[in-house]
Amino acid sequence: MNAMETSKVLSDLQALRIISLTQRRPCSAQELSEELNSPLAGIYKKIKELENAGLIKDNDRILMPYGKRVTRYRSLVKGLYVQFYNNELRVTLELDSDDSTIRMAWNPLQNI
Repeated sequence: MNAMETSKVLSDLQALRIISLTQRRPCSAQELSEELNSPLAGIYKKIKELENAGLIKDNDRILMPYGKRVTRYRSLVKGLYVQFYNNELRVTLELDSDDSTIRMAWNPLQNI
């Protein structure tokens, strides 16, 4: 996972909303679209970005009453902390892995 790419994804309000909603419970793209009042195509695009960044993953596929299988997604983000201390900006991201918690920290201003 590239820290700069991840910080770009995390600076997107729609991506943060999707992460927040899928932390509470697994959601399908349709549920996210309805909850966020956003077009389904845009939701799928954000889901793909978040998957590529390793921030969400497909949780399961459920059978809907009308016979179609739908993928539900869940957030892997346990915590996101932004600190500014002693003239340094630090972002810490905690991800929930199958085995344990992964912690990453970086200074997004360092590469500017």
